Amino acid sequence: MPKNIAGLNLYNLKEISKKLDVTSSTLRAYIRQGKIKGRKVAGKWLVSDEALRQYFNKKERSNEKKRKVKG
Repeated sequence: MPKNIAGLNLYNLKEISKKLDVTSSTLRAYIRQGKIKGRKVAGKWLVSDEALRQYFNKKERSNEKKRKVKG
């Protein structure tokens, strides 16, 4: 269950990895690479729902561009 701080929903990597069926290591790599924005707080990575939305929007736009090039 996400933590809500000042109206901001924050998820830890374990929660996200279960939902997306990827490992926490993969998510940490995405954060290092700048694919997903995250913040380390008290030794744990947290990702906002907005950061996840941005990640999926970028991925969707990237897939659309690839389809246009192929099509």
